[in-house]
Amino acid sequence: MFRRLKASAIVALVLTAVAAMLFGGSAAAAGANVTITPTVAANGTTTLTYRATVTRGGTLRDIIFSIPAGSTGRITSVNGTMSTVSPGVLKWRPTKVVTVGIGARFAIPLYGLRLPSGGPWTLSFKATGTTGLVLSAGTGVLTPLKTYTPNVAITASKPIPGETTTLTYAATITKAGVLANVKMQLPPGVRGAVTSVNGTLTTSAGFATWTPRAPISVAAGARLGIPIYGVVLSKYGGVFALGVSARTSTGIVLTTGAGNLSLIAPPAAMPAVAVAGFAAVPPGCPTVWPSTTTENAKTGSGAWVIPASMNGKLAGYLSKVSATCGDTLDLKVTSGNPVSVVAYRMGYYQGLGGREVWRAEDVPTVVQPAPTTGGTANGKDLRMTTAAHWTKTLSIDIDADWIPGTYLLKISDGTFASYAPLTVRDDTGTKHDLMIQQATATWEAYNSYGGVGFYSGLTTGSGRVTSERPYNEGQGSGQFLTLEQGLVFWAESKGLDVTYWTNHDLDMLGGQLPARAGTIFLPAHDEYFSMGMRASLSQAMNRGVNVANLGANTAYRLIKFTDETRRAWDIDRYTDGYTSTTWRYLGDAYASQPLLGGEYICPVTASTLTTGTSWMFDGITPGTTLPGFVAGEIDFVWPSLYKHPGMSVIASATSACRSNGKAAPMQTTTFTMPSGARILNGSTFAYGCFLVGRCPSNWTVPAPPASSQQAAGTIVANITEWVSRGQIQVPSDTTAARMRVSVPKQKLETFNQP
Repeated sequence: MFRRLKASAIVALVLTAVAAMLFGGSAAAAGANVTITPTVAANGTTTLTYRATVTRGGTLRDIIFSIPAGSTGRITSVNGTMSTVSPGVLKWRPTKVVTVGIGARFAIPLYGLRLPSGGPWTLSFKATGTTGLVLSAGTGVLTPLKTYTPNVAITASKPIPGETTTLTYAATITKAGVLANVKMQLPPGVRGAVTSVNGTLTTSAGFATWTPRAPISVAAGARLGIPIYGVVLSKYGGVFALGVSARTSTGIVLTTGAGNLSLIAPPAAMPAVAVAGFAAVPPGCPTVWPSTTTENAKTGSGAWVIPASMNGKLAGYLSKVSATCGDTLDLKVTSGNPVSVVAYRMGYYQGLGGREVWRAEDVPTVVQPAPTTGGTANGKDLRMTTAAHWTKTLSIDIDADWIPGTYLLKISDGTFASYAPLTVRDDTGTKHDLMIQQATATWEAYNSYGGVGFYSGLTTGSGRVTSERPYNEGQGSGQFLTLEQGLVFWAESKGLDVTYWTNHDLDMLGGQLPARAGTIFLPAHDEYFSMGMRASLSQAMNRGVNVANLGANTAYRLIKFTDETRRAWDIDRYTDGYTSTTWRYLGDAYASQPLLGGEYICPVTASTLTTGTSWMFDGITPGTTLPGFVAGEIDFVWPSLYKHPGMSVIASATSACRSNGKAAPMQTTTFTMPSGARILNGSTFAYGCFLVGRCPSNWTVPAPPASSQQAAGTIVANITEWVSRGQIQVPSDTTAARMRVSVPKQKLETFNQP
């Protein structure tokens, strides 16, 4: 209900008095000719001016008119008083006597209206004389004024982070006036000597302000377009909401709003990797190795397991991370007592998980000197811990008995025991269905045996890490037992045509990957990648090699092998601490997401994965829960980073970051390369350890139940068949293959990385 409002302002009621004899009856015949005109006031309200022709002379008593239903505001007029007759109907009474003649023209302004949306509206007007006779009556049509929105649009001539571009800011003037300046918000981190045209450009505090050479009169609806030349974009992009405002010299806003500018970096170009041929097979080495099924039919042994009671000071390491038939490598052991050295090939082997391949008994050892920590390069303290000065304990020839695969060498003096891991490659040139990679570069980063490792402090951790020392994780196995054995056990239990290599091999032999396997599995924690590793993986994907990253936090940190032996790698922790060690520090184009489909977010406390209806969960009842499956570290799809065309999220969950307790999303993604290669990013560490029902002892669910192990086996089988485009057929079974031996609890360290 509108309140009675008193008149304000001194705007005269326009009553054009024209003598009756002048217009006569023709004026009456013309009718009231009611018009209603809107104008926009400075405060944003609308003024409606009702005009009508007098059709009968007399002394005016009042005027009643309607307004659009739903109108609001404090409505006033002039030279009279306002009152409400009923909702949407107002009455105006003059404050002095007004006498009008036929043909005169009424003009009554109503101030302060806020009109509803819609229109046009047909509104009534009725002027009544003091005798009760109607002096003028009729209807008029109110057509709302055209209003304008800022409609801000911001474009970049080269919308790629790190590039030099021209930004153009466009906006619609919503209120007429004299333009004095346009203020434009810049994307974060831009630099460069920027310029524009037809005016001056200044920058301050993340904004550019354009001032025309002379003030410009602009009408509502006019379109601004201000180019800014020479903008050097930050190497970090995203989708940015950037503001634009235009004002007069007195600060009156002529338009203001924001527009989105998308600056998403495509995958960084990688250097070409040479495709070297395979060396001739050495004499005495097979040109074709036994199949996985044939190998796993051999008698297995559970004696490879080291009981926790034998954990202690004995340790050893090999002079090679991986080898092939015909190679010789050295073993260095610290004990002081005679030791046995037994090599076990890891696989399925009737559920025992290993088979003895080679042994040496009563091998004399010494108590080796303590590892040393130090070194400098380019004026930087490397803080590298090494045992390279240890003396050789024995040499081992890799011959035809060493079937390609993953190996643990068990070293024992009867009181203490430890492992030394080794991968034996198939270098015959045979192309296998599946390659399983081992994350040996990452094992090294987390190793602090005898001194320090990468994670021994933000300013005190290593800037160079070496393989010339034992591993202190996994009873000397690195992260093999905690995270990677499950993939090996599962693949060989299924009889898949599988072969193996390491991070170091991806750097050294990466150009051969398409010739070695049609599909590659990356393990749970494959964090540390050199340029050679990333370039090789990218090139293989572009040539049709499928990738299932059954982990998270992959290709997150950038390393550089120090020489062709690849026994040590450097990492830049000096520029910006942990941050400058990451691939993404080079720019968004180098993040993990443009490579594999997801980007690391944080280490988590572990939470439940609930199965859905995607193909990944075929054969599992939707809604089945896998407690603890979202564990270790997780990835998700960052909106600010490149997303491959057609990429899909096929599984998701939520966990809590260990660093701050905040909820974090986990998303498993898939996409297909133009080459036809299929890529899956698993986004959690748990696949491998769930396959053997044995996860790190410090996880929320260190011993997944048989139901979870079986579900994980089904998930990995579905992934294998999808990612290989059906070229790998995984035999189905009703129960997951069980490990028949009990392995001591293994703790896995992950860190609250930025």
